[in-house]
Amino acid sequence: MPIALLALSVPAHAGDTMRCGSRLVAVEARAAELLSTCGAPAYRDVWSEQTLAPGAVAEQEEWTYNFGPQQLLRVVRLRNARVVDIDSDGYGFAEPDERERRCSPEHLIEGMSKYRLLMACGAPLTRTVAQTFFLPYRPTYRNGYPVQADRPVLQVFREEWVYDFGPNLFMRVLRLENGRVTQIENGERGSSRR
Repeated sequence: MPIALLALSVPAHAGDTMRCGSRLVAVEARAAELLSTCGAPAYRDVWSEQTLAPGAVAEQEEWTYNFGPQQLLRVVRLRNARVVDIDSDGYGFAEPDERERRCSPEHLIEGMSKYRLLMACGAPLTRTVAQTFFLPYRPTYRNGYPVQADRPVLQVFREEWVYDFGPNLFMRVLRLENGRVTQIENGERGSSRR
């Protein structure tokens, strides 16, 4: 095969596709095509997002595929049952059963995905969900004075998870935004009931 044809057969962006066996899934694929090609994900996170159109709701999903320790975890984001992004989250791993989990406060890391958190520590003691709107501040100046500019409104799916590590340690309060740990704080002293 000539080199020019080889270059044309390679996808433009490696993050736009995911290989499952001998088949590829690409951005814009339907959720049904993803399931048919790659099977069920190891973890599926779903939330709804209000759009700016009155009464319109977009279904957001993040599917995590764990193909084992020799391959990268693949994170597929879908919007209204269409693939919009394919990313990776470090190497996969053998999923521990409930008895093998060894979670401590040191295992909690900002940037950690919800899937990795659940596999390391299991379900939290409590979970609170709140969708919020976030307006990124980017001042615009005209003639040296700040002016109000049209700014995009980004919706953030925010959760608060609390883990109890027992009476000798503080509880850990985690803020998750769009499936990632963004903040970790100490709570009250833990309970002896674990």
